[in-house]
Amino acid sequence: MDKLGLVALAKLCARLAKVRSFSFNASNGPGSATNWRGHGRGDVAVKNFGAHTVFNEQAKFTDVDGHKVALNNCYRWTRCVDFVRLEHVQDEQSMLLFNFVPLTAHGFRHQNAHRCGADTYTADLILHTDEIELIWQIHGPQKNERLHYHYW
Repeated sequence: MDKLGLVALAKLCARLAKVRSFSFNASNGPGSATNWRGHGRGDVAVKNFGAHTVFNEQAKFTDVDGHKVALNNCYRWTRCVDFVRLEHVQDEQSMLLFNFVPLTAHGFRHQNAHRCGADTYTADLILHTDEIELIWQIHGPQKNERLHYHYW
């Protein structure tokens, strides 16, 4: 890994430790059989230990019909030598989502797509001065969705 990549990883990890809030927009495209459209906003309780940063997220999601849903998620970010790993943690079990590798001084991409059943998840991450932008794409027989997160 070159110096630019190592600096990008260090900056991302430093910014992850400062996150306290987030918002996201969910949209779907042609062929999607879900109604996962709307927006959410919430708080992030962050715990840092060693190479790990754990996000405990709580949010309210409002769909396009005005229905509100409470959301809770736990994500673990881990600094590795050449990438930052993102895992979803549930009931003491973790599931690897993505290893984000730096492409530029501020841009990261999934190293490999994540498969869940027939669905394929991909993601890009953009590091800004005061925020992290995370864009997920989900494609499958019943899904064509985009989740656009902003963490600050």
